[in-house]
Formats: sequence, structure tokens, C-alpha cells
Amino acid sequence: MKKAIIYTRVSTDDQADHGYSLPHQEEVIRRFCMIKKIDVVKHFQEDYSAKNFENRPDWKKLYSFVKANKKEIDVILFTKWDRFSRNVAAAYQVIDKLRAIGVTVNAIEQPLDMSVPDSKIMLAVYLAIPEVENDKISIRTKEGSRKANKYGAWTSTAPLGYKNQRTELGQASLAPTEKAELIRETFAILATGEYNVEETRLKMRKKGLKISRSRFYKLVRNQVYIGKIKVKAYKDEDESIVEGLHQAIVNERLFYQVQDILNGRSKKRTKYTQKNEVFPLRGHIECSQCGKTLTASTSRGRLGGLYHYYHCRSGCKERIKAESAHVLFEELLGNITINKEVSDLYYEILKEQYQEDKTSRDRKVAKLQKEINDIDVIIEKAEENLFKGQIEQSVFNKVKDRYQKSKADLKWEVEELKNIGSSFMKQIKQSLNLFKNLKKLYIQSDLEGKQLILGSIFGKKLIFENNKCRTLKLNAVLNHILNVISELQNKKRGRIRKNLYLSSRVIPQGFEP
Repeated sequence: MKKAIIYTRVSTDDQADHGYSLPHQEEVIRRFCMIKKIDVVKHFQEDYSAKNFENRPDWKKLYSFVKANKKEIDVILFTKWDRFSRNVAAAYQVIDKLRAIGVTVNAIEQPLDMSVPDSKIMLAVYLAIPEVENDKISIRTKEGSRKANKYGAWTSTAPLGYKNQRTELGQASLAPTEKAELIRETFAILATGEYNVEETRLKMRKKGLKISRSRFYKLVRNQVYIGKIKVKAYKDEDESIVEGLHQAIVNERLFYQVQDILNGRSKKRTKYTQKNEVFPLRGHIECSQCGKTLTASTSRGRLGGLYHYYHCRSGCKERIKAESAHVLFEELLGNITINKEVSDLYYEILKEQYQEDKTSRDRKVAKLQKEINDIDVIIEKAEENLFKGQIEQSVFNKVKDRYQKSKADLKWEVEELKNIGSSFMKQIKQSLNLFKNLKKLYIQSDLEGKQLILGSIFGKKLIFENNKCRTLKLNAVLNHILNVISELQNKKRGRIRKNLYLSSRVIPQGFEP
């Protein structure tokens, strides 16, 4: 009896949400298999596009299952070829890969005999038709959207601060949301020249405007906030800016003031950039008297020289020379940087632990493999009993089907275990190299790199007292490593091993390999 896997797929959110297509596809294929006496081994379904196979998670699971059970699968069935793929080149590649392991694919409503050469022509037609239709739909959608944009309509997902809506005439447009006020405040802060883009993003994040760095930069450049829409260049038509149908959130004068600052045409921006490079610790120092965050500024001496300070704005007399603060902070980094001896021991113990984990996985794989072998023995004995007439064919079929399905799942689990943890030690090695050179890395970094190190390593602000720099809280990984350094002096390898293993489970933000 032929063994088959059912594959069903929909390509739109609406179909996936309402579910009317997937159950229908499954029902049709199962009925076909029942009539043709084909045994259904497993069913995979998903709601992803047919443009490529790499972005389909359930297809990947299906392929993994087939590879683990290639001797037990004959065919993969779907309703029509467009459920399988809408990309001719990609479809042929996958068909060839499956054929190499003895598995065919077919559509029950558009069946093809792939052993007949002429079938390849029909296959090309079946695959090309939906691909051509996709291209036509894409062109019509792009041209329709562009035409609407030229009349001020907004035809894509609403940007932050707006929601999609339609006008009284039914035209696609935008309406401000509760976040519109945060957008206005963002532009107002940038216009002062007191904060750069990243500092402004972090400030607004605390107020509820949670957005990535790249999206935030696009936000402050987006003319949609002044009521305009960009119509992209297309064919022989140039890019243009038109008045949108929607309400502006930001004053046009304020918007272009911010653009001047971002483009370096503002004196305020130039002054701030210079000041920022001088004060990498700004926003990371706590006043030792009142606990508030220190600000920074530059004063000019009588002879025209510039003097840089970190100081408190709350009336405290906390005042630290920037140059001295930087030296003390670099000394602190030097004290917490992991040395080569500790790094090597850390790596060796983790390697040992990783090997133990691998040994445990290998034992589990061996156990699963024994279960697979036991199933083979059971099926073999059942075949002997069938041959001797001790059991009926129907009983044999039920027993064999049950055990074959269990065997298929066990093989799949074996494949998954073999793929676990392949890059773990490489990531650990890269992370250790960063910590071994922490001070040097900080000194050589630009302002953005220094800010990243500060935010990643220190859980609390820095405090300067008695000509020393300290912090109330370090990143969890560094705490573990410092414990290890202390224990190294006492030669307590068992405890060292435990702490190192614990620290491997915490990756510092901003230091992922």
C-alpha cells in the first residue's frame, strides 16, 4: 500500500483566519486517498505564501520528516499545483531533491505521471500560470496604489501615530492616534539640538514610544507627519511629493528645522555633536549626594580654553572633570575585564559541560534508536505470524500501521536531537574574546559603541567618590565571572565550574555574537 503525506496551504490571512480552505483541502485529499487505498502517514498545513519554500515553516518540518522516514514515504499530495508552488524554478529544485530520496509529489486535481516526459510540459504550464497571475496582480496593485497616492490617498499600513481609515468618499487615508502627541514631542526635542536621534529615541521610549533604532530614524524623516505623501518613481515618472488627504501631526516649519539638524546644517547640531563626543558618560553617572543623573557642559576659561565637566543640576555641588572621570572609568573597566587565564578556564569548563550535554543527547538518541529497532522486530514477528496463518491480514495491517507511525515520529525526534547545539561553543568563544579586550574595545569605539558598552555592562549608574569610580550593579554575566575570579584564588574548581555554567545561560544585551 502506498504511503502519503498530505500537504495543505493557504496564502492569505483571511483564509487562514477563517479556516474554510484548509479543512476543505484536507477533506478532499483524504477522500482521494481512501478511494485509491493510499495510507496517510501525516498531514502538514500552513498559511504562508507560495513564492518560496524557505519561508514556509511547516514545509521545513515536512521535509525534515520525509528525510527521517524516506523509506516509509512514497508521495506528497496536495490539491492543485499552485498549493505546492507558484515559482517554476523553485518547484523544480524541490521536486528534484525529493526525487533523489525516492519521494514524488502530485496534485490530485491536476495529476501528472512524471515518468512520462511529456508531463514535464504540463507541469511547467501548471506552475507558470499562477506565477504569471501573481505578476499581473502585483503590477495592477502597484499601479492602482500609485494612482491613489497621486491624489493624496494612503494605501499601505499606517505609520506610528496614525491609524488607517477611509474618508467620507471612501478614499484610503489616515487618522491621528493617541501616539500623535508623542510624535510631536519627538520632533520638538530634536529641534532643540540638545539630543541626538538615539538619545531622543531612548527618552521617548520611556514615555511609551517603543520603536527600533532604524524605524525611529525613518520616522523623523517621514514627510507623512506634515500631511504629505511621497509618490515613488515608476517607469518614466519621477518621484514626487503631494498633499495628502490626512491631517498633519507636525508643524511643517518644525519638521524642516529637524531635517536641517539631522543633515548637519544647523549650528546647534554641530555644537551638540562636538559636546557629545567629549561626554561619552553623559546619562550614566549618578550624583553621589542626591542620586540624580548628572548632566554635562563645557565652560570657557579667561584665556579662551575649554573645560569639560559632569555636574548636577539640582543645586548640589557635585562637579567632576570629564578627563578625570574618563580615566577612572577606564580603570574600572580594566579591573572587571576577564584575563586570559580565567577566559581559558571558562571555555574549557563550558566545553566539558557541553560535551556532557552532548553525551546525554547521544544516550537519548541511542535509546530512541533501540525503540526503533524494537519496532522493526515486532513488525517482523507479525509478518511471520501472518505468513503462518496465526493472525488475519486485517489485524496485521492495523498492528503494522500503528507501529510504523510510532517509528516515523521516533525517527523525526532523532533528527531533531542531532541538530541541537551545533554552534553553541563558537558563540561562547566570540563572547569571551569581547570580554578579554573590554577596556581596549571601549577606548577604540566611537560614541555609539561606548554607549552600547555602558548600557550592556552596567545595570545601574556610575558613582564617582574618593577619586574612584564604582557601580551598584553589574550585568549578571560579569557578576558570575567576578565570582569565578575570586574562587580561582581558592582553587575551588567545583564551584567555579558551577558559576561558569550558570553564566553561560545569560547573554549580555548588545554582545550577542
